[in-house]
Amino acid sequence: MKNSKEIMTELMDSLNKEDSEICLKNRVPYILTKACFYLNLGSDKYREGDAFNLPSENWSKSDLEEIESGCNQILLGKGFRKDHPFENLSIRGCYLLFELFHFKSNNQKATKMNSGNMLDEIEFEHVMDGGKVTFYNLVKYN
Repeated sequence: MKNSKEIMTELMDSLNKEDSEICLKNRVPYILTKACFYLNLGSDKYREGDAFNLPSENWSKSDLEEIESGCNQILLGKGFRKDHPFENLSIRGCYLLFELFHFKSNNQKATKMNSGNMLDEIEFEHVMDGGKVTFYNLVKYN
């Protein structure tokens, strides 16, 4: 697996100026680095080094699978742009993903898509420094 610096460089090189600014505003380098650590270490080792002992031992196997999916999507540059949202994450999965990175939900706005799916626009706030980010999650309804 590439390291977070290599992945971030490739992502930034693929973005136009506007998307690069959105990426930086939404702290994607920080979040992407945390996602890389999680994927490389696994949940138990990650928890050992985490200040809040996350992911919680009470989170289900399904929760951890969604977190892993979310981390992989972050490495692909998903989530921080409306036109490139997270996919196949439940609302709970998305919230737990950001809790893993020490963010809490501040505000959520759902928009119904023509397909019948919902696009969630969620503002998260970092619990330590108060910094805010906005991410998008496409919630599919069958």
